[in-house]
Amino acid sequence: MRKFILFITLLSGYFTFGQCSDPVITNFECGDVSQTILGNGINTVVNAFQTGINKSANIGEYSDDGTNGWDNLLIDFESVIDLSSNPYLSFKLYSPTSIQVLAKLEGGSELELWSDYSLENTWEEFNFDFSDAVSNGNTKLVLFFNAAQESGTSSDIYYIDDIRFTNSSNNLPMISDFESLNPSVPLSGNIQTVSNPFYDGINTSTNVGEYIDDGTNGWDNLLIDFESEIDLSSNPYLSFKLHSTSSIQVLAKLEGDTDTEVWSDYSQENTWEEFNFDFSTSVGNANTKLILFFNASQESGTSTDIYHIDDIRFTSSLSLTEEGISELTLYPNPVFNILNIRSNDIINSYKLYDIHGKLILNENNINSKNFEIDVSNLDSDIYILNTYSESKQESFKILKK
Repeated sequence: MRKFILFITLLSGYFTFGQCSDPVITNFECGDVSQTILGNGINTVVNAFQTGINKSANIGEYSDDGTNGWDNLLIDFESVIDLSSNPYLSFKLYSPTSIQVLAKLEGGSELELWSDYSLENTWEEFNFDFSDAVSNGNTKLVLFFNAAQESGTSSDIYYIDDIRFTNSSNNLPMISDFESLNPSVPLSGNIQTVSNPFYDGINTSTNVGEYIDDGTNGWDNLLIDFESEIDLSSNPYLSFKLHSTSSIQVLAKLEGDTDTEVWSDYSQENTWEEFNFDFSTSVGNANTKLILFFNASQESGTSTDIYHIDDIRFTSSLSLTEEGISELTLYPNPVFNILNIRSNDIINSYKLYDIHGKLILNENNINSKNFEIDVSNLDSDIYILNTYSESKQESFKILKK
């Protein structure tokens, strides 16, 4: 009898520095900016100030002529800037002195906006509301640091990061992707938006959430209060990305009327991983709160355990259409089907989920570039396969025909 074998070739280099894409102009982690940046010496440098809201690896160092009040950093889009969905300009600034930044749109009906005075020697987020310029036809963004002042030196240095256009808030079922200015539902807990300090694997977004957990309190938590019934009828699956320095479990709990608790598997260490929680049995339970317990019930940590989280959302399925997930088809055989995995990396472990997020197979200590998974006795028609090596995680949608 013939075997129909599906060969999955895993990519040899998941960790890449591709081009930034709109609405991100640059986060200084990607290899190429999405738009042309002109100025007096803007260079990518190692972040020497990894504190506060910016712990990313790389930042921009801008040298400004402080004796010229209108020396500037020019970003030329070369076509009309589309502000319809993302009218807010945002960036992080680190300045040794307290300055104002003037942001100006040029090329059509020009618009100038001034910032407040910056803090000294600390990372600070600046936001400029260009919603009044949506249809103005502008093609250039100009940034003036310490605008109109001429009392500086010919080589004043400012540090900038995460230059992007964004919108005012996320929209449900997305709770927060930490790119927009505000989440769709308030997050209560010791969490803040920071530059992504682990720009690799399945998460190369600019910003993530940094949550500080009291690891000596097993029930310290991140609370998301919807203040009304959570509508799970179309989107019963909770999903988010997690980066943890230790292997932990996350307990996700819905509260309000009839409580529901769902535990995750143990996380991988030092890698971005997608977590999915099936709350389909909670539809109609009139719950109003979502609570996340990191390293739940454990009290052996410190009072400042740090976890990074991103893309918190409810979904209709297991993120099967996410960018970066390959779709593969396994054709039938009268007796069995086999997934034959061949990789350029040594695979340490894998997890196989069904369409509802239920973990079916969890194999560790693979330590091989070649191995097989027998799926002949599995009933589901759609699966998610996550493979883990030392350098990356990859996800595949498997269709069993």
